[in-house]
Amino acid sequence: MMLSYSIIINAVLLSSNLFSGYYVEATSLRGIDAIHRTAHRTLEDDQIALYLLKEIEMGNTAVLDANADLPQDGKSSYRTDNIQLLDGTIYEVKNAQTGWADNLVSGTDSVRIPPGAIISSDGTIDMNGQPLTTVPDRNLHEDLADRDAHRSDRNRMLQIGTKTVLAVRVILDDGAYSYASQTGLSDDVFGDKVDPSNLKSQYAACSYDQLIFNKALDRSMTTNPNDGTTAISSGVVDVKVDFGVAAGDLVIRNEVTNKINAVFGVSNPDQLANYVMYCMPPGVMSGIAYAYVNSWNSVYSNEWCNFLSTQVHEVRCSVVNAIPSQLTLSPFCAFTIRSGITLDLLTRTSFTDDQSCIMGYSYSQDDSPLMCFNAAKSWQSKWYTSKSKVVDPSAGTDNCFLGNVYGIADYGNAAATTVLVKIDDASATDYYVAFNRKIGINSGTQEAGNQVTVVKVGGEGNSYAESELLAKLSSGGSWSGIVDGKNMTVKVLSINTGSTPAYAYVRISEAGTLCGGPPDPTIPPCLAPGAPVTCTNTVNPNCCSGSCIKRGKKQNTCV
Repeated sequence: MMLSYSIIINAVLLSSNLFSGYYVEATSLRGIDAIHRTAHRTLEDDQIALYLLKEIEMGNTAVLDANADLPQDGKSSYRTDNIQLLDGTIYEVKNAQTGWADNLVSGTDSVRIPPGAIISSDGTIDMNGQPLTTVPDRNLHEDLADRDAHRSDRNRMLQIGTKTVLAVRVILDDGAYSYASQTGLSDDVFGDKVDPSNLKSQYAACSYDQLIFNKALDRSMTTNPNDGTTAISSGVVDVKVDFGVAAGDLVIRNEVTNKINAVFGVSNPDQLANYVMYCMPPGVMSGIAYAYVNSWNSVYSNEWCNFLSTQVHEVRCSVVNAIPSQLTLSPFCAFTIRSGITLDLLTRTSFTDDQSCIMGYSYSQDDSPLMCFNAAKSWQSKWYTSKSKVVDPSAGTDNCFLGNVYGIADYGNAAATTVLVKIDDASATDYYVAFNRKIGINSGTQEAGNQVTVVKVGGEGNSYAESELLAKLSSGGSWSGIVDGKNMTVKVLSINTGSTPAYAYVRISEAGTLCGGPPDPTIPPCLAPGAPVTCTNTVNPNCCSGSCIKRGKKQNTCV
């Protein structure tokens, strides 16, 4: 039955008091009898809002929002710019002056919205060509170095400690999140000693218990609408809103926020948990998930709320606090890409992502793959600083590295002395070297397993920049590039996966020269799979894999 005009308008007004003094326009949506009317409110006075950058995952691709505007210079900023009001509702910015957000930090910087801007219940704010100006904060008189140091310290605080998470099962008039019960969703996010791999367990593993995600505290409703909305239990809550699937995620997301505020007596959902996951019904959104950088909110399409890789990816976007840059995604939030792969800005065609890192693809699997982060993202996390080294090409004594590099998966082993090496450039773009050990917490890496990787990223590893996988090196392999005006070479002298812990013996130097120590060892080529060897307990360090198999007294081979 077609809804009456008065019922629709009342529903819009009851959802938020923002749209007093509204006007409406009818918009045809999916379904013969479905009508959605958008309410608009023109601001008469200045309003302060928080700037948020939104990153959208479409499924093995990174793309702009379907409604995102390309800058006039033709360059993509890989972003959707948004503002958040005090109640937690978020609006995508339209028709603002080009470049207004270039130097803003998502989740940190506030902006002043001028009179005349039109806020709509469809989840957008139309600036009509007006500028949004930055609201000065207490760092206004600090120099850039001090300001960046302050933000770097805050970044560190965001990525350690114990945080709380609330997962929201969204219920609509004609659909509902349906992949798991409240108990099942809690298990897939927190484990509950049943699910083997989940958001909580993988972050605890990769951070070596430096970042722990716990359930939001149980909480009763202050106002019970008796419509299927529930109290918070085991880190999960059901929230019913009076809209259909056709309304879309921008509308529904804000309605869920308003409903949470109303039934739990809070002014913003972030008062219930540090991070809040909205699990949408099927068909509500075009992508599989998105998150707001350095914010409390991430949004998922049905089953993707339960899949390990998507949880890790999107919540990582929420945790990071980046230093501003002309580039746009934080190295933790941004997808990782392979060298030479680009995004077609006109057709929005996706690039091929780096699968050596959990921030590349998302996989439609509940408990796998087990992966951590690439060299650049691992450096930014500051989880491994005690076993990280810096090579400065311009320094006389620190311009060379020669030694074993161990995998992040072996960071907890006392024998693993170095797991990350940064090749420092005077510019904001630096290079990071790691041994992508395929074992344990990183056993599911889909690319460059047991190889040395070289990764490039801008912004000193802290800005909104995509990391780029430049090289995957086996024993004997090398990569060269100009860093700080010097031709720096990463040379893998050997890889030993038969050792415990396994390691790559690596030299990083100008033009591949020696590091002032003893000459490089003469290392014979490793043996390929199928080569006959002596095999003891399935281990032979001469095999390229470090492993062998017994096929009989005279038929032992590398694998």
